[in-house]
Amino acid sequence: MDYVFPFTNSIDIKKFLEDVKACENEVYFESAEGDKLALRSAFCQLIFYFILNRPQKMKDAVIRCSGKHDRMILLPYFDIEDNEAGQK
Repeated sequence: MDYVFPFTNSIDIKKFLEDVKACENEVYFESAEGDKLALRSAFCQLIFYFILNRPQKMKDAVIRCSGKHDRMILLPYFDIEDNEAGQK
């Protein structure tokens, strides 16, 4: 099952990306324009850092993950009730 969280630029990005590495499955950053970055990839992380300073790319962006284990790792970064956590 996929889980989708609305991205917010107010999280600790360094800690977030460290926790992404602890996920069992891939975690994606998806822009509203359809761009998709696999955040476990060092190359994609560099691109992610670059676009963090581009508000137009961040608007309506989401983080997508799979599996309950990964959801539990990432849930603390998003202001969402546990029972609402973005099931798709």
